[in-house]
Amino acid sequence: MFDEEDFRDYEDEIQDVVKQYEEMLEKDESVYFDTEEFGMIIDYYTQRDEIEKSRHAVDLAMIQHPLDNSLKIKNARQFLLENNPKEAFEILKHTEHEDDDDPDFFLTLGSCLAAMGKSQKAIDSYLAALPFFDEDEKCELYNAIAFEYQHLRKFDLALSFYKKALAICQDKMQIDQLYQEIRCCYLCDDKKEECLDFFQQLVDKDPHNSKAWTNIGDCYRMMFKYEDAIDPYEFALSIDPKDLWTNMHLGDIYYDLGRYKEAIDTLNEALRNGVDSGMIRVSLGDCYYRLEDLQSAEEHYRKAVERNPVIGGGWAGLGYVFSDRGESQKAIKYFEKAYALEPYETDYLYSIAAEYRKIEDFGHSMEYLMKIQEQSPSDPDSYYFIADLYGEQDRVDEAIDTLKQGLLNTDNDSNLLYLLAYAYFVKGDKTNGLSTLDLALTNDFEGYRDFVDYDKDLLGNNVDIIDLITQHKLKHNENN
Repeated sequence: MFDEEDFRDYEDEIQDVVKQYEEMLEKDESVYFDTEEFGMIIDYYTQRDEIEKSRHAVDLAMIQHPLDNSLKIKNARQFLLENNPKEAFEILKHTEHEDDDDPDFFLTLGSCLAAMGKSQKAIDSYLAALPFFDEDEKCELYNAIAFEYQHLRKFDLALSFYKKALAICQDKMQIDQLYQEIRCCYLCDDKKEECLDFFQQLVDKDPHNSKAWTNIGDCYRMMFKYEDAIDPYEFALSIDPKDLWTNMHLGDIYYDLGRYKEAIDTLNEALRNGVDSGMIRVSLGDCYYRLEDLQSAEEHYRKAVERNPVIGGGWAGLGYVFSDRGESQKAIKYFEKAYALEPYETDYLYSIAAEYRKIEDFGHSMEYLMKIQEQSPSDPDSYYFIADLYGEQDRVDEAIDTLKQGLLNTDNDSNLLYLLAYAYFVKGDKTNGLSTLDLALTNDFEGYRDFVDYDKDLLGNNVDIIDLITQHKLKHNENN
């Protein structure tokens, strides 16, 4: 191993070589560098994420030393950095066989195979590299093997290697990431109690392990044991009050429990401790919004987007505030901003459609609902709201066609069945109305209450409908 003086000398050597290389480029000269020097130059640029410069260095290296296997491996690694694993793999296939005992070969090959989705072969390559490293150097390698096992859903093996990595890891941020992966493996394997036991053992050994306490809280939260999650989060914050995620998670717990004032107290305490972020401001805005304090909600949403202009939740929050104030045009503007930032959030599209519907701009409302349907053809809500919008315009036949299509794409969603039954009754088609209602009651008996509320005058006093519901109620009671 290098001592400190050796390391400084090596760093100085790299700086000298890179300086010579850059002078060569500046003067447009041709200078010979040996394979070791090119290796230093390439590593220097890749470690600084200067990918274009490392590519140029690799290309020159391959011109001067086209048969050198160590540079071939660096060329393959360069292609990996450029998101071209197939080209990297082709290069590795043509390295000399006698150099296959180079750990860099196995590591790079493993990365290629992983990027190509060949997890088991990637694992085999990583395992072949293991013997070349001392135990205290294997953290990244154990982590890579575990990740591939996790991808293969072999959670027991993934856990084994994540724990090996954890045992030797010294980096606090990486330890936190390992905790998250371990928790994910346990929960994906439906081993919630084992997950709790693992983190409980960590805090038993070290009661000041704030991240372990946070993960205990996260486990309870994912088990929907919200009350049980509070104390672990509190313990974590008593150790590290500036932990952003623990503050956020505790605030979320109180929010999920409807204890909005306690959530506000938690998040304000984070602010007093110097922990501020767009996410905390959005969470505060959400709490005040739930308490119907629109002024305070708006203030925090605005602070959220000031701190982080690309946080969709802040812009959407402003949309909800102005929607409640009856200012639909402003609300639409903010919802559109949120959707542009987070196009996977179809809730924003629903909100835009709802605002256009409020101002009776049915064309634009329908346009946004259709966009949701295109993005998520199996989402029953889009068909429901499109049909409902047709109904508001007395376009009953189009509502019926929409609902029929929705039933085909959602495997007979119960809400769509009830709405289709209602649409038939509105049209005066009693036969299809009763047969559809019969199917809806069979699928989801309890849904009849909302069905009757659609139109109590039309549905609540219809003898045939009441008789059919009564028959299903008797069957339902017998079965239960």
